[in-house]
Amino acid sequence: MIRRFSKQENPKDQSEGKKNEKRKLRFGRSLMSRYMLLILCAVLFVPVVLPITSVIYVVVVNNVSKSNAAPYGDVTHISNLWSNESKKLGQATPAKIDDRMKQLHAQYPKSSVYRVDENGKTAFILGGEGVEVVETPANGSTLTTLKWPLDDQKKVETRIPAVWDASYTLAFMKEAVYRDPLTVVSFIGGGNQNKGKGFMVIEVPRYLLQKSESNWPMELLYLGLLMTIIFLLFIVMSILFFARIRKRLIRLQTAMVTPGKEGIPLPVDIRRSDEIGQLEDSFNQMVYQLTESRHREREEEQFRKRLIAGLSHDLRTPLTVIRGHMHALHKEALSDKGISSLSRMESKMDDLSGLIDNMLSYNLLASGKYTLKLEEKDVFRIVRETAAAWYPVWEKEQFDIDIDLPDEPLIWRVDEQGMRRILDNLFQNVVRYAGDGKYIGISTERIHDRTALVIRDQGPGMQQEVGAKGTGLGLSIVDLLVREMGLRKKVDSSPEGVRIFIY
Repeated sequence: MIRRFSKQENPKDQSEGKKNEKRKLRFGRSLMSRYMLLILCAVLFVPVVLPITSVIYVVVVNNVSKSNAAPYGDVTHISNLWSNESKKLGQATPAKIDDRMKQLHAQYPKSSVYRVDENGKTAFILGGEGVEVVETPANGSTLTTLKWPLDDQKKVETRIPAVWDASYTLAFMKEAVYRDPLTVVSFIGGGNQNKGKGFMVIEVPRYLLQKSESNWPMELLYLGLLMTIIFLLFIVMSILFFARIRKRLIRLQTAMVTPGKEGIPLPVDIRRSDEIGQLEDSFNQMVYQLTESRHREREEEQFRKRLIAGLSHDLRTPLTVIRGHMHALHKEALSDKGISSLSRMESKMDDLSGLIDNMLSYNLLASGKYTLKLEEKDVFRIVRETAAAWYPVWEKEQFDIDIDLPDEPLIWRVDEQGMRRILDNLFQNVVRYAGDGKYIGISTERIHDRTALVIRDQGPGMQQEVGAKGTGLGLSIVDLLVREMGLRKKVDSSPEGVRIFIY
């Protein structure tokens, strides 16, 4: 957005109020601080963000695991529960022991519990839900079999004899460590067989227990996805950061190449007090200085034009009076020296009159008030007529005149009076500054496939010091007239002379 100030606003005063703020740019507002923040986020990405995401994942996974935990807990929970209950029942009667085992079975209905007394006899059996209890006679006693439906293809059986001997007890306890269902054996009263009251057993299918398995594919997927999201977020923030900088720089560039009414760019609105804001403020300072310089230049130009117009008008009146008295002197009887002095005074008066005319013409041309009437004219005819008017002057100065123009007309769209003024000023410069060469040539040449009018002399060239000094108004008027009529001018100067091309 390009800001336009009203007449009541003084942009220079506004910019002066911002100088101290520009010099005291806060680090927190600078582009460097924001970029360093992005770099800091990138540096802390691996050592900080990764552990945080890991902790978040562990917490989430633990909560999910707890919500999806098996109703019977894990192996450790069942083992500790059964061991603690057996210790508490060390002084209890067999009836109370059986009652407590029934209560525990009620909590875990899919488990099977049974007890063997101190004499090795099976005293209590309670099967779980879905467990088939089968009693069969064996060796004069009863063998109880618990058939567990753990698998559709295969059923696991637990054989419980009526009387346990030492060998069967050892084999049973050894097998209990690895079998499914989970089998926990605990001695009543703390495990001292001599003082205990036998042992109690609980069997729980392992599918009801929580398994501590590591879900590493999901962990990797979670961590990878989270790290990718954070990395993409960092990339997006970086792109947005530099995109905003680029947008502001393009806005400033557009303001620089967009001229206002006076050909000077307009100030821009400063939105932030950072490095680009300082650049925008410097650009505004340049615009204010150019605007003030343009105003001063216009004022000086107007003053110069009024001064030249006033001087030209004021000088013509005394010149007219002097000319009248000089004309009266011609009627008086004068000596040869007086006549020579009078002729020299008339020559200088003509030069002064020409200088005044040049000043007026230049003033009109520079202000755009010189009216040109462009018409298709034969330039060779204008050149011949103007050269004919200068013949007496050239012959008086003993010039070698070389005019070589084609017979065919050369039609240009020019202002006839302006073209004559161009030729007069160029011929006058030859007489005034290249008089030592005693030569003037007028011819044509081809430049860029166009016919060019060439005026030559054999003077010392424009780079050399000459005795007569001028104001340069003549050539300035030539340049202005050539430009206004859409022509081109080329000067080729050397110690052998000057060639001026007009085409």
